[in-house]
Amino acid sequence: MNEEQKKFEGHTEGQIAREILMNSLNEALDTNHHNVKTELEQVGEDYTSAKMMRVRKMLAKMVHEIFFKYGHKKDLDMSGSELVDVFGEYGLKDPNF
Repeated sequence: MNEEQKKFEGHTEGQIAREILMNSLNEALDTNHHNVKTELEQVGEDYTSAKMMRVRKMLAKMVHEIFFKYGHKKDLDMSGSELVDVFGEYGLKDPNF
C-alpha cells in the first residue's frame, strides 16, 4: 500500500466493518500485545497463565464461529488473517471443507 492509497480503498462499508471486527477479535486473543494490556493478559496476571490459556482456547472457539459466519466470505478473503494461525493452534478447521 502506497502513501496515497487508503487502507480500505475498494472495499464496501460491510467489508470494512467485517475487517474491523476481525481485527478486534484478533486483539482479544492476544496474550502479549505490544501497545496495550489485553483482558487476557489481565486474566494471566490476576490468576495464572494456565487459566489465561484455557480462557483463550474457549474464546478462540467462539471467534472461530464468528470468523466463518461474518468475516471470511467469498467477497472478503481473510485466509491471510492472523486468526487463522490461532485457529491452527487449537486444531480449529474451516467448516466449509
